[in-house]
Amino acid sequence: MGHRLERLQAQLADQRGGRVVLLSHCLLNQNVRYLGGAERPGGVQEVVDDYLTGGVGIYQLPCPEQRAWGGVLKRRMLVAYGSAGTVRAPATRLFLGAFLRYTRFVYARLARSVAKDILDYRRSGCEVVAVVGIAGSPSCGVHTTLDLPGAVDVLTRCPMAQLDRRTLNEDVVAAHTGPGEGMFMRALRRRFDAVGAAVPFEEHDLLRDRQIPPPPPTPDRPQ
Repeated sequence: MGHRLERLQAQLADQRGGRVVLLSHCLLNQNVRYLGGAERPGGVQEVVDDYLTGGVGIYQLPCPEQRAWGGVLKRRMLVAYGSAGTVRAPATRLFLGAFLRYTRFVYARLARSVAKDILDYRRSGCEVVAVVGIAGSPSCGVHTTLDLPGAVDVLTRCPMAQLDRRTLNEDVVAAHTGPGEGMFMRALRRRFDAVGAAVPFEEHDLLRDRQIPPPPPTPDRPQ
């Protein structure tokens, strides 16, 4: 099979570059960001363009929070939003530990699936140039992550009337971001180590994207 495969690859040589990068899901699709956290209508084009123009293919990582926290809108986390003064607030804080254990279980399973794909790429002769996470994410942070218990505690003490994007992104997210590794990136790194796949990990700081002017309003849709 090895000799036959080499012959086929030689006879059918094409334009593939043999290099691939693993990008966090929301770099290509901001629709999975937490409510109030999306700064683009689609993806982060300059990140995508840099790799594509450099001849590097893109593997879009699954959004771990979408898988573990109740879909695109993270409905299992939304119970904390605007819960101050309700029974949801103390209940959310009480059950957070169990919720995080469940989250780590789901992330470990996702990491195994991604590792299988990466080994397939490597067996096919492709170089995996990097994994790119999201700075400050509780799941996808590489060098910086979110203190999720601290952030949830503040979030459950914020009345609905006071909850806006500034409060969420500055008083909850930015105020509880510090050095550390997100839960999904940690699961990925451990799985890669277990299968002997040495891949560099990097992160993109989406908070810097808040300085980018918003896109012009889109025309009203026809009724």
